[in-house]
Amino acid sequence: MKLHQLRALRTIAESGSLQEAARLLEVTQPSLSKAVKELEEELGVPLLVRSNRGVTVTAYGERLVSMARLVTEEVRRAREEIDTLKGEMAGRVAIGVSPVTPNRAFAYCFKRYRALYPNVQLQIFELRSVQLFEGLKEGRLDLVLTTQPLQQATQEQVWYELAPQPSALAVRRGHPLAGARSLQELLDLEWLLSDPLEVALAGQFFRERQVPPPQRITECSSSVLYLELAASTDAVSFWSQRMLQLPMVAQVLVPLQIAEATPVASLSMVTRPQELMTREALLLAEEMVAAFNAEQAPLA
Repeated sequence: MKLHQLRALRTIAESGSLQEAARLLEVTQPSLSKAVKELEEELGVPLLVRSNRGVTVTAYGERLVSMARLVTEEVRRAREEIDTLKGEMAGRVAIGVSPVTPNRAFAYCFKRYRALYPNVQLQIFELRSVQLFEGLKEGRLDLVLTTQPLQQATQEQVWYELAPQPSALAVRRGHPLAGARSLQELLDLEWLLSDPLEVALAGQFFRERQVPPPQRITECSSSVLYLELAASTDAVSFWSQRMLQLPMVAQVLVPLQIAEATPVASLSMVTRPQELMTREALLLAEEMVAAFNAEQAPLA
């Protein structure tokens, strides 16, 4: 099993086309097909199914593609680590965030890191919670910022609690129930969430009060569309209090002052174990912790 074979299989699976995969890898289609065929012969199982509609991956192929992502990402990281040891701070750091996690401290950290290490490429991806942790596991992400409940460190993930994140409910300005004082008044309305109920902070809100969740819930993982829907419909939306203070949000939404207190989440940074992180990623993690600690430090 060779690296170029794994890279070929991964690229074909992700692009869904031999022609596109060949273009991305800058090789010929026959050489790409040969690489996959040799891999299939070595393993004794079919990895791809070819048809007039393109290429699909078999169950065996899907399993191997998952491992191929991890292997190819680790090889990339190893090369970047060698470049770093040679004095070349010019690697890449990929950061995954959920729609509600970016923060003023994050922006400060970004600015400082960019000034210190101008040649390091920073990539920021806004993803749903499941995708964040899949990306971290497969090595496609170096750091994750999330408001998911704090978990114990594992062999694959290390959690750092950065800051409390109070939440709030909101409706559009002029909403007929903008003056609601209890959760019961809102349950018959449409609700807007950024994650599935089982992992969303709203789910915790209903469970703590032993209240059945609303029957009408729309999930929207796009932060821009989420705001547009919250501002133009009668849906009740769930927000961090910090987001509701942003001018573009405060202009169109009003927080609800209901009797039931909404949960306080923890904004956490999740990384891979230090021995699997590049120096560039480790330095960014250190800057992140320092930036959030400085924001929360009491004034002298």
